[in-house]
Amino acid sequence: MTGRNLLRMLGAALVLAMAAMAGRAHTADTAAIDGTWEGPWYRGMSSGRATFHIRDGGGSMQLTNAESFGDGSKPLSGVAFDGKAFKFRADGGGGPMTATLKLDEKGDQMKGMGKYEGFGVRFELTRVGRR
Repeated sequence: MTGRNLLRMLGAALVLAMAAMAGRAHTADTAAIDGTWEGPWYRGMSSGRATFHIRDGGGSMQLTNAESFGDGSKPLSGVAFDGKAFKFRADGGGGPMTATLKLDEKGDQMKGMGKYEGFGVRFELTRVGRR
């Protein structure tokens, strides 16, 4: 085998390895916020209750009184947590909801804004119990 062929094979192997790593699902480290969170959500003149179940870098959310989003439990995707802010996406009946919620210093409340169908959605969540 010539040096040129060896370099080509190594290059191809490197490209395949990088593609395999990029295709893997990334799990966010949510250990500090794992658990159940509840509280009100507000969108214009509409509001209701939100319940989040966060666990092992994923989870679900459920909204009450959310006609176009749906009242059923929706899986969270695109979850990220940097120790201060929790980001997520959840697909509802009218499209995706994205949000960023900031964790308070005590670690028992998260508040922030999201967007759904082009409108702002505010969340004010409190941890239910401790792990």
